[in-house]
Order: sequence, then C-alpha cells, then structure tokens
Amino acid sequence: MTPARRYLPEELERAQQRLDAMAENQLQIARQQAEGWRNFLTVASGLLAAVLVLKGRENVAELPGGYRAAVVVLVAAGLVLLLVAAFFAVSAAHGRPGEELTYAHAAKLLDWEEGERDRIASRIRVTRWATVLGVAATASGILLTWVSPGPDEPARTVQVHTRGQTLCGELLAVDGSGVTVKIKPAGPGEGKGAATIRHLTWQHDAVSVAPADTC
Repeated sequence: MTPARRYLPEELERAQQRLDAMAENQLQIARQQAEGWRNFLTVASGLLAAVLVLKGRENVAELPGGYRAAVVVLVAAGLVLLLVAAFFAVSAAHGRPGEELTYAHAAKLLDWEEGERDRIASRIRVTRWATVLGVAATASGILLTWVSPGPDEPARTVQVHTRGQTLCGELLAVDGSGVTVKIKPAGPGEGKGAATIRHLTWQHDAVSVAPADTC
C-alpha cells in the first residue's frame, strides 16, 4: 500500500480553506453539475440530429451491397465516437454526478485534487482522439455515398416493329442510326441457346420501337 503523502502546513491550511468554501457552496456545485449534464444531453441530441440530416445519397438502400455496409458502419462508428467524445468532455469538465468527499479533511482534499487532475487529463486525451476519429468516420461515410456507383437500371424490354415481323428483346441502345436489342431464343429450347444481339437500322430494318412488359 502506498504511504500517504505528507503536506506542508501551508498547503494543508489553504486546502482547509478551499474545503470550507466547498462545504458552504454544495448547492451551487450540485447545480453546476446538473447544468453540465444538461448541456451534455443537448450536445448528444445535436450530434444525432446533425448526422441524420447530412446529405449524401438520398437512399442508402440503393447502393451496392459492399458500399451500403461500409456507409452504415462508418456513419454508425462516427456517431458512437462523437457521443463518447461528448461524454468524456462533460465528465472532464463537471465530474461524475453525485461525487463527494466522505469524511473529508485537508490532506484528503489534496489527494483527491491530484487524482482529479490525472483523470481530467486522460479524459481530454480520449475526447480529442474520439472527436477526430468520429468526424473522419462520419465524413468518410457521407463522401462514400457521393462516389459509390448508382444502382443498375432494370433491363428495358421493347418490341421492335420491322416491315415483316415484330421482334421482342432487351433494349441495349438506340440512336439516330437504329436500335440495338438482345434477343433471347424462344420456343421449347428457351434458356439453352445463346442470346443474339441485333442492330436494326431505321427505315431499312426497323420501323418503330415500343416498350413491352414482357416478351
């Protein structure tokens, strides 16, 4: 067990004066702690609201699977880290609620103050790193929604009317020269043969194109 530190009479006298002042202002100290924790709740609510209203992709569910998981993990981790930073910052500034010195005397007050300085320093370090990492994680998650590829458009099925027949298939391209479609094999062997890609020129091959629900 570490022996108790010995203090000079002047240190003990000044500590006793501070202890007397603290004893006379217990109500004020309690109110300051309550105000600190109220501010913490305000900060925590503000952080949550800020993360939720940040604008990235309108619908994260539309992102590809890997990008969607990365965005969710980054934003969630950023929110947790920011909440941790806010909690430790308030704890460093206002202490733990209900904390008191039982059977206090001057030497005990000086011991408590020394331990409190170490505790505050460690919480400030946690606050600094949690804030930096939280902001970086949240910003990375939002930026990832900007650079991730968009959802694949569903295949568009069309009917191409020619002078002699009507072809049905998946629309690949259409421009001023004609229309390109992928035509799957039809009939009993459907699904076994290879699909064919045909480019039909306007007027010579294709007359018109119309959307179709299915072939």
